Parts: sequence; structure tokens; C-alpha cells
Amino acid sequence: ALPISMFKFWWPIGLIILSSVGYQVGLKEVSTGMDPFVALVVTYLVASAVSFAIYFIQGTGEAGWKKDIFTINPEALGLGAAIVGIELGNVYMYQAGWTVNTAFIVSNGLIVLALMVMGTLLYGEKITPRKILGVVISMAGIAAITLG
Repeated sequence: ALPISMFKFWWPIGLIILSSVGYQVGLKEVSTGMDPFVALVVTYLVASAVSFAIYFIQGTGEAGWKKDIFTINPEALGLGAAIVGIELGNVYMYQAGWTVNTAFIVSNGLIVLALMVMGTLLYGEKITPRKILGVVISMAGIAAITLG
């Protein structure tokens, strides 16, 4: 059996993988049949309802909700705008003809590169030779995927 600490460490990765596969398949399907903005409205209505339900199921109660609503920071608003950009970019990416098995790899490989730069500039994270090698390998893989 998997120790509890290992489960707590790995279950979010499993959730991300499962959700990301559903997300990419859903985006590919949405990109072929409806206006992207209508798709986003429906997507966010469902996401809001699910998030709202989970928030209340966690047991914060009415007093917690009233307190929490006033602790929203500007970063949460920026996160919302960034998510819309991600969603819209993905829908248009599929509309432009990208395939599921290529688009995700290319976009996420380039995101890794951008986040390495941002992590260094904004948070003082170290770039090691191993990380540089990883980026070089990733970029070579992206080149092989998109050019081959």
C-alpha cells in the first residue's frame, strides 16, 4: 500500500493528468463546433458552480464566506484573466489545425522555458546546468515534433 504521505504528494499530479486529458479533448471538440466565447461562458459557469459547491462542502460556512469574500487579492483577478487567455489560445490553436498530440507538448515545453526565465527574474530561483540541459532537450524535442 502507498503510504499516506506519498499519496498526499502524488494524488494532485494524478488529478492534473486526468483533468488535463479531459481538458485537451474537450477543447479539441469545442474548437470545431461552436463560438469560442460561448464555449468559455458555459465552461466558466460550470467551473464556477463546481468551485462554489466544493467551497461550501468544505464546511467554511456562512461566516467563513462573508470573511473570505473580502480577502480576495488582485492576483486572483489577474489569474482569472490569464485563464481566459489560456482557454481562448487553446481553442484557437485547435481551430488553426494543431493536433492534440502535438499542441500540448509544444505549448507546455515553451511554457517551461518561459517559467524558468520568470522564476529566475521574479523569484530568484536558480538555473542549474541540469535544468539548462533539460530545456535544450525539450526544445530539441519540440523541434523534432513540429518539423518532423
